[in-house]
Amino acid sequence: MGARMMRAVAEAMLSLYPKPWRERYGEEVADLIASRPARVRTVLDLIKGAADAWVHYRHVPGAGGLTVPLAAVLACAGAGLWLLWNPGVRDVASLHGVWAEAASLGPIAGKMRNMAQTWFVMAGVIAVLSVGPLLHTCLAAMRRSVHGPLTRMTARRVIMTAALLVVPVGLVGLVFVNLAFLDAGYPVGPLGEAMVGGFHVPLIMALVLPLPMTAAGAPSLGSDVRGTGQILASAAICNALAWGAVAVLLVLGLEKASWSFVAMVALSALVSVWMAALVARSAIRRGTTVMGLLSPA
Repeated sequence: MGARMMRAVAEAMLSLYPKPWRERYGEEVADLIASRPARVRTVLDLIKGAADAWVHYRHVPGAGGLTVPLAAVLACAGAGLWLLWNPGVRDVASLHGVWAEAASLGPIAGKMRNMAQTWFVMAGVIAVLSVGPLLHTCLAAMRRSVHGPLTRMTARRVIMTAALLVVPVGLVGLVFVNLAFLDAGYPVGPLGEAMVGGFHVPLIMALVLPLPMTAAGAPSLGSDVRGTGQILASAAICNALAWGAVAVLLVLGLEKASWSFVAMVALSALVSVWMAALVARSAIRRGTTVMGLLSPA
């Protein structure tokens, strides 16, 4: 068990290399790892090699201009969302004032609040469930010898990545539930409870994205990768619809909102919707590209 785990860790280190390098040497190195006992030294050598490949990126065959990694873009967007949430929570007067003004106009405020919470919850659940078919396929691929070494290795990496992501996804989801439905000790009020999902759902989507992106290392898994992306697109749509309900609440109580609060909510909505759409688009495009590799020339 220890040897197999060490081999899985060594195989996972290949994801640290630039994409052009993986396309040129990835399968060859993966076969080499699978044919030899993996040790700690093997993992350290792979990490060192990855660092060297990035330092000498322009010398990698097929490498074009160096672009900002998707992971870095999503990390910055996620950090930006949480930074935007902080001033919103601190503007207690606007949070409660907008809700009070909207609620005074009739039951529409309550309906919009419930709608926003429902759409955000649906988006989060859909995002988590989107990787279900992919994980099922990977588990089956690991058990069947008919699959090639690249598919089996990629399937192991996907399962290992999923195990590592369970905790962070669960923590983000728990924070969302505490703020939206439980007494978490924050004076967010009904308006804050309605829009808090928009600050967490894109993070959940970004956290599950490594699974289809890892699976894209095997062309035989391309259809599952694209399928995951299509389901994530549904989560992105739910996220956008929820922000629409929040926008209605903001318009109804606009007289009680400060200009900085309105700007914060508007910017948060834009970042949230863009980030969720980027996650879905990335998975769909990667799956489509990988499936193209299986098509006859």
